Amino acid sequence: MLLTFFRSNQPAVLLAVPLLAALLFIPAFWGAPPAHTGAMPLSALVHHLTGGYAGLRTGLALVLIVLLAVQLAALLNALELLDRRNHLVALLFPMLFAGLSPSMALDPALLGMPLVLFALRRTWALPNAGPGLSRVFDAGLLIGLAGLCYLPYLFMLFVVWASVSVIRPFAWREYLLPLLAVALVLYLAWGLLRVLGLGPWEPMATLRAQEATPAVLWTSPMRKGFVALAVLWLLMGFAAFNKSYARSVMRGKNQRSGLMALAMALGILMVLLSLIKGAFPSVIAAVPASVIMAYLALAPRRPWLAELATLAGLGLAFWLQWAPS
Repeated sequence: MLLTFFRSNQPAVLLAVPLLAALLFIPAFWGAPPAHTGAMPLSALVHHLTGGYAGLRTGLALVLIVLLAVQLAALLNALELLDRRNHLVALLFPMLFAGLSPSMALDPALLGMPLVLFALRRTWALPNAGPGLSRVFDAGLLIGLAGLCYLPYLFMLFVVWASVSVIRPFAWREYLLPLLAVALVLYLAWGLLRVLGLGPWEPMATLRAQEATPAVLWTSPMRKGFVALAVLWLLMGFAAFNKSYARSVMRGKNQRSGLMALAMALGILMVLLSLIKGAFPSVIAAVPASVIMAYLALAPRRPWLAELATLAGLGLAFWLQWAPS
């Protein structure tokens, strides 16, 4: 079945991801997705380059969803964050994104998430000792670029600091350099906008703009059913994560601590954005949830029940995309 297929470590499994994503999000091409420029330079630039071409924006959003699914699987396998190599998260991420998103649109949060994951991969690959300044500086640059897509991603700097604190002994330069890298990216972006006469730049406006793909949890009984299934799976996934954490060696525990820092940081962002705007981008919920759920899907006590839950989740996700209410 599906979980058995994606538990494989064969790279050919990833060829099924574009097909799955295309089947889930085909209806998005039938109607023009809402245009959402954001107030940050990179997201505004992408919107300008794709302006007037709704199909191009939808296609780019689909490519980003596939990229994120593959990137998450590669991240978990490269750093051995799960007990064994697999591609389960490449199945779970598109399913969660489809179930949480009332529409698929190219929004700033989706555009910046690949940069966040690249930054965390550089951070979590830090050695326990030895040179590490270049890695944390690169992570800061990537977080800064992600912030130029979606301002709240600057909050991920705390994930970098938390991860460094558990992986390596304290060294103040490793905490200062990421901050300087973020500040450098923002300063260069501000200077370039001034030189090109494209100001004024209002970064905080991104917190006032309506989300293009909010996680709307209350719009229909079908969506409520999907969210209830995802929450139950997620709670059981946390239990499986704790067991995996207890079995892992110290290096693995440190990296899993960084993973939990990411989940907590994105959870805080969801709460804050919900209070400020009443909604939050689906991608910041789908990324950590798919990773935690993969821990349970890797070795469930009752495989048939896990397969049934997966089919139910996919069925609900297909329904919500093809027959939204």
